[in-house]
Amino acid sequence: MSKDRKSKHGDGSSAEKHPPSVKEQEKIEMDNREPDSGLKDTVADAGKAAEEEPSLEDKLAKAEDRYLRERAELENFKRRSEKEKSELSGFVKISLLRDIIPLLDDFKRFFEHVENGESGLDESFVQGVEMIRNSLVKVLEKHGVEAIEKTGIPVDYNFHEAVLTEPVKDKKKDHTVVQVLEVGYRIGDKLIRPAKVKVGIFSK
Repeated sequence: MSKDRKSKHGDGSSAEKHPPSVKEQEKIEMDNREPDSGLKDTVADAGKAAEEEPSLEDKLAKAEDRYLRERAELENFKRRSEKEKSELSGFVKISLLRDIIPLLDDFKRFFEHVENGESGLDESFVQGVEMIRNSLVKVLEKHGVEAIEKTGIPVDYNFHEAVLTEPVKDKKKDHTVVQVLEVGYRIGDKLIRPAKVKVGIFSK
């Protein structure tokens, strides 16, 4: 009986072996791992981080570039603002002058009426009105307003509005201003009101 039991169970050498547990497997891996591998990884990571970190010169160069770009944008904004301000100011001035200019027409008609002897007004009163007209003209001249009233010059459709034509025998007077029917006004190249004129047309 004892012999059979021994032959059946043996001395334990033929017993089935169990695989190592998870903890045992981790211990085996730690034992097999090189002792300085963790240090090597740390050093490698530090070196890689140092390579990726921009240098002080790079940081200064980027900061200077950002400063220059922002300064250029600010200068562009200032120029645009000044241009818009100037254009708006010019628009307002011309708009205002267009409302004032008809007063000169009224003064002109008044003095034409006086010259024809139809007013019957006191001379001192007429002189006072003339002083007011002269003051208004000086204010307009101060702001660069010029009258478009010359005759005998080539018609310029940028400043003249031809409302009538008149035949002329002199070829040199072809397409010239023969008569100004209504005075025009301008500030430099900006037209406030075109002059209404009679244009000469050469006719043989």
